[in-house]
Amino acid sequence: MAALGRAFAEGRLTIDEYDDRCKGVTHANVRSDLDQYFLDIPQNPDGSGKELDAVYSAQEIAAAHKSSKNIKAGLLGLTTVGALVATPILMTAVGELAGLLIFVIPMVWILLYIMKIGPKSWYTPSPKQIEKERLREIQSADALRNAERKAAEQARQAELKAQRQQLASELTNEAMGFAKRSLDKFKKK
Repeated sequence: MAALGRAFAEGRLTIDEYDDRCKGVTHANVRSDLDQYFLDIPQNPDGSGKELDAVYSAQEIAAAHKSSKNIKAGLLGLTTVGALVATPILMTAVGELAGLLIFVIPMVWILLYIMKIGPKSWYTPSPKQIEKERLREIQSADALRNAERKAAEQARQAELKAQRQQLASELTNEAMGFAKRSLDKFKKK
């Protein structure tokens, strides 16, 4: 089913084909029953069934692409250090116009982080980054589900407490009524 999911994510299967094949896989009794569902899906050349390279969806690549900043941050840091060190040296040698060198820092930042100038490899996420992004999404979904469960449990507890308070109030009222009726009977005698 995981292999079918990868084929679906790669765009090799439509949603209907994926659904039909998943149903067939769940009804398979032996491994040879599975072959018919993978005939038109490319397999690994060694036939081991193990995946050689990880496959990622376009959404996962796009999400990791947004967070790939290590090389760019290094270049920005080097530019900052270079500009801060070179500015006083050049100011003493050349004059006050060398102070404009400090503006190189925001220019490099804009080029790297806003305009994304540079080789494509700077902006292509690594498999490790994509895996981290997957884990982050799973953890945030789990945290959201846990928060929803906790809120539902708290609401249920509050409802039970209100019911108990109402029952206690009714019992108290009945007991008070019984006591009053008993006292009234005792007074009449």
